[in-house]
Amino acid sequence: MHTLRRLIALTALAVGLGGCAGTLTVPASDGDGGPTGPAPAALAPTQDGGSFPDAADAQDGGASPARDAAPANDDAALPEPEDPFEPISPRLQRLTVGQYRNSLRDLLGVEVAAELEADTPLHGFAVIGGGELTIGPRAAEQYEAAATEAVAAAFADPAGRTGCAQPEPGCLAEFFRAFGRRAWRRPLDEDEVAALVTLSQGLGEQLRDPWGGVAGAASLVLQAPDFLFRVEVGQDGPDGRQLTGFELAGRLAAFLWQSAPDDALLDAAAEGLLDTAEGLRAEAERMLADARAERGVLGFFAEAFTLDQLPGLVKDREAFVRMTPTLGAAMQGEIQALLRWLVIDEDADLRALLTTRTVFVNAELAALYGLPPVEGPGFTAVQLPPRHPRGGLLGTAGFLAVNAHASVTSPTHRGKAIQNQLLCFDVPPPPPGVATNLDGVGGDAPTTTREKLARHAADPTCAGCHQFMDPLGLALENFDALGAWRTTENGHPIDARGEFRGEPFVGGRALAERVAATDDFAACQVRRLYRYALGHLEAYSELPAIDELALAFQADGRRFRGLVLALVSHPAFRAVGPLDEEAP
Repeated sequence: MHTLRRLIALTALAVGLGGCAGTLTVPASDGDGGPTGPAPAALAPTQDGGSFPDAADAQDGGASPARDAAPANDDAALPEPEDPFEPISPRLQRLTVGQYRNSLRDLLGVEVAAELEADTPLHGFAVIGGGELTIGPRAAEQYEAAATEAVAAAFADPAGRTGCAQPEPGCLAEFFRAFGRRAWRRPLDEDEVAALVTLSQGLGEQLRDPWGGVAGAASLVLQAPDFLFRVEVGQDGPDGRQLTGFELAGRLAAFLWQSAPDDALLDAAAEGLLDTAEGLRAEAERMLADARAERGVLGFFAEAFTLDQLPGLVKDREAFVRMTPTLGAAMQGEIQALLRWLVIDEDADLRALLTTRTVFVNAELAALYGLPPVEGPGFTAVQLPPRHPRGGLLGTAGFLAVNAHASVTSPTHRGKAIQNQLLCFDVPPPPPGVATNLDGVGGDAPTTTREKLARHAADPTCAGCHQFMDPLGLALENFDALGAWRTTENGHPIDARGEFRGEPFVGGRALAERVAATDDFAACQVRRLYRYALGHLEAYSELPAIDELALAFQADGRRFRGLVLALVSHPAFRAVGPLDEEAP
């Protein structure tokens, strides 16, 4: 069957099987709906204090992971995996919006403004939603408009784009071989090349514009299932079913660059260099040294910590006079700058993300944090004074604001985010019919959020879940819904005591240190990166691979770059399960 027809059939199969993921059954859920893990010990509320120190002690610059030391290493050995690893069946992977736009940018050097159907994140990541979804009529129209826009911009100089002085068949065949190879992430066969040349000539005759016909055929290349979906079928081999070199090139580029493969990666696939763990690792090292790797790294953390919600942050402007149209984007920029420094530039222990004493602020954030003014449009690294209550991800206004309501804080939301995003422990939604609004709780007298939550959680139907969230979020109550420091609420002193797995503490910094010191924090990020890289929710049969990666991550000092390299060179990155025998 012609390759295009085969892929259209696979697309139709995805409709019937929910993106070829219908065979995957995960019986229970963890932090984002994955296999069940051991639950944390029961948490009970307990109280704080601490005054905001004089911010004049802050000093610019001098950021150093050595000063921002991670917590003491609790190197209790993780359990060795016992069960054998088994991969899940192959699937189609629809490009996410980011992957689609980046691919057009890298292929044609153009930015596309056309509207695209929004991603549907599942289990925390858009790429997992891409493995479950197909393309409806409206999305197809949007892809057509985007492809037409991109090609029109790129073909403003058609001879320069194609390398052909005139649109003659021989030269066009060379152009479509090169362009199609990158767009479809594999070599085109000669029938496909000939079909594109014939199509371009036929369109040129109809349009009375030979170059317009070439542009039309190029636009079709970008609307084909071969471009819009990554196909990961694999082939049988001595070590079981493995992805082909070109399928691996597509997976690597989507993971590390959020884009299409470059010629060097496709050449490596053609030469068989991606068929070994060593070859995959070598290509991954090359790609991580490229500026495009920032897309993949920051893209992972943006979804893992819901940073993409910050530019559209909405707060009560009457309650928060510091809220401006640009503040949400500044909050996002701070966390991105922190991640870029710690994870990409310094390759530091990932636990320092929670415990660092360095913040990256612009003028708006410096004022919000009570720090001395900074100059310039970018973000300045500031070393916090010893007694400053902020520090790490949990002390950023971005984390605090996105996990709060428009006008009031939400210890429950903040605690749930910590359990879910940092520890991979899933807190189920409230039972049907249970009121979750705290308005009116506590009567007419102004009370603190802590007091309202205590009365709300007194209901036995609520207490079971709130015990896992509230004692964590309450430790952050010194930060209001915008992330600014406060010492009172409704005229009452803030009580920022908390309890984590039976251990009492006070305040956000103590909370961050306790979370960072657990093996669960690092193991959770391993599990979530596995999902992000492979594009699906892990099955129980894949947990041995995740356990092995967690052990390697711990042994390597919990460096994110090392984890990425360990993952791409692990057999799980190349393996797929058997084809679905019921598929047509």
